[in-house]
Amino acid sequence: MASWRHVFFLLGFLGLLSACVILGMLFWMTSQIERTEEEKAYALVDLKLSETAKALSLAVEDYAYWTLAHDVVAARDDAGVLENLGSGATESALFDQIFIVGPDGTLLYAFDEVMGDEAQTLFDPAAVSPVWAALTQNDPADYLSVSSVIDRNGQVFQVVGAWITPDAIADMPDAELTAMYGLIQLDQQRLDALLGATDITRIELTPFDPVASDAAGLTLTDLNDVPVATVTWDIQSLGTRLRDKLLPSVILIAASVLGICALAARYFRLQYIALGQARKIATTDQLTGVLNRAGLAESLRSKDILRSLERGHLAAIYLDLNKFKALNDTFGHEVGDIALRVTAERIQTAVRKTDIVARLGGDEFICVVVDPEAESAAIRVAERILALAKSPVSFNESEQIVTPSVGLAVASPGTAWETVLSHADAAMYWSKQKQADYPVLFCKSMDSGNESFAIAAA
Repeated sequence: MASWRHVFFLLGFLGLLSACVILGMLFWMTSQIERTEEEKAYALVDLKLSETAKALSLAVEDYAYWTLAHDVVAARDDAGVLENLGSGATESALFDQIFIVGPDGTLLYAFDEVMGDEAQTLFDPAAVSPVWAALTQNDPADYLSVSSVIDRNGQVFQVVGAWITPDAIADMPDAELTAMYGLIQLDQQRLDALLGATDITRIELTPFDPVASDAAGLTLTDLNDVPVATVTWDIQSLGTRLRDKLLPSVILIAASVLGICALAARYFRLQYIALGQARKIATTDQLTGVLNRAGLAESLRSKDILRSLERGHLAAIYLDLNKFKALNDTFGHEVGDIALRVTAERIQTAVRKTDIVARLGGDEFICVVVDPEAESAAIRVAERILALAKSPVSFNESEQIVTPSVGLAVASPGTAWETVLSHADAAMYWSKQKQADYPVLFCKSMDSGNESFAIAAA
């Protein structure tokens, strides 16, 4: 049955492995799609925010690098500043807020798309201080601006700062210049507008939280690479939709594969059982239940028996029932069959689990004893058989003692089985001729026919 269990577990393992591989491939493929979509979404959000910062930088540079802007600020022309600079925040969508500061960083003008030119309270020097520091470290030059992300009271802004310079800045290196800050708030409305026709279903920007810094998303940093805010989003994942749609079908396929393996295992089990039954019928004596000649021959081909025979660790006990023909003639074949079955049971009781019992035909039996001390072990088994044989066999309210003649032969190292069997047969024949009631061990005189040198085991 070990072979059947091996096949069963092998087919079961292959079926389970196949089912797991099929399901695993689905999850791996859809996870790869999800991963690609997440990378695409990350790149898209990063690109959109970079484009927003770039557009803000271009707008600030266009306003700041303008002689008229320099002149109206230098003259403190409030109306001119509002018309030429402040209108960018109050009338257009280029800026949400514009702040103009003097050479020392103090606020001169403030403009907001909602509050107009009354937006002085919105200016936060501390929030724009990194941009101011970067500006003051660089000499004014054409189209030189500084961009950063700032957090102002929980609101996140993209800010670009630049010196307000005339066209001839190269001719006035010692001029005291003012600076301009252009701000765009990264609020929910602007974030939603960035998405356009994408698979992102939700986008949110929150001030940076160190505790949640491992969350998936895009981190926005200031000029010094200090985290300021985090952008997170949800996507309408094609991988998830595909997995949800295909999962029932894939589970059905995996279950089918597992079912096929189970049916195959059942088929092989039935075949194995049928083969075992046929083999048992072919190798078993149907009357006594012990091995027949074919079964004995198969057993003798095992590696353990061949190794024992090669080492001389094997002995054969040959048995033949005495006066069996007379028993058959007197009481009938049914009684003879009873005697054979009882004898087979007694032999099986007398031998050890490692020994082999077979019926050669008629009233002849053979026992194969495997032991390093083969001779002494075989003699003990034979003596137990003879002791059991002294009990009468009961049949039809009658009793009859049926004793066997017993011959033994021990294999010498390298002896062929046929030789051992022949010697055991000769010893049994000698026992029958002498009507010995003890097991007879084969000697060479039996083989030569010289009875005076026969050796009997007492």
